[in-house]
Amino acid sequence: MIQYWSGTICNQKHAVRFKQSNSLSSPICSCQDSALHILSGCWHPIIRNMVTECHNIAGRLITKAISKGSLGSCLLSTDVGSADKHRIQSLQIPVTAESRVPLAWIFAINHNRRDRLTSRSDPILVTPKKTCNINSQNQQNHPNDQGLTLRSGRRVVLGRGQGSLAAATAAVGRPPTPATAYQPRQTRPENLPWQRRTTHLIEIKYCEDTRPEQQLQAAHAQHGRLRCSISGDRVLHVIQV
Repeated sequence: MIQYWSGTICNQKHAVRFKQSNSLSSPICSCQDSALHILSGCWHPIIRNMVTECHNIAGRLITKAISKGSLGSCLLSTDVGSADKHRIQSLQIPVTAESRVPLAWIFAINHNRRDRLTSRSDPILVTPKKTCNINSQNQQNHPNDQGLTLRSGRRVVLGRGQGSLAAATAAVGRPPTPATAYQPRQTRPENLPWQRRTTHLIEIKYCEDTRPEQQLQAAHAQHGRLRCSISGDRVLHVIQV
């Protein structure tokens, strides 16, 4: 990477300048050679496999981080290499994401089956759709307060003390319970109806530090048909490394 940043990776441009070659083309393909071409642009099968494996290594590390967090049970599929490749990195595919193909139940009824098989992002997650919006002005006035939205639509602000907790539970009509009782209950992704879920597509792209827009546009174009085929809300997250 230091050689790439400093422009000292030996390529055909340097070879011509140093009178070691008469051609700017890559010696293993017909493309014009450059540092970027060497690292991620060459279409020679061996080089492409190396670039793909570099991408998958980053994907496996990202998947590991997600699986260790609160959204680990939301992982549905991971297209970042086989189980053998995971074991090389001393990793394991999450139990909920053993499939490399997106599961059929996240798609609309009239979806094109080919889109599911040919266009797939790296990890895919399904989370419950957020339905409650916190009052922004109230949140600014009390940044450390937590809120509880009742079925009637009334919002009770929970402070730090037990008094606020008791007032909130009294408003609900139930005796005070520990704060952990207000944590949302985890629902398995496959049990969520499409109206109440959000599908997150994660795409990992290697790009130049100064020109990330090209890979960002490529990611949106790559998964355009896939997003249209998924039922409910869907979001594409592009991680540029």
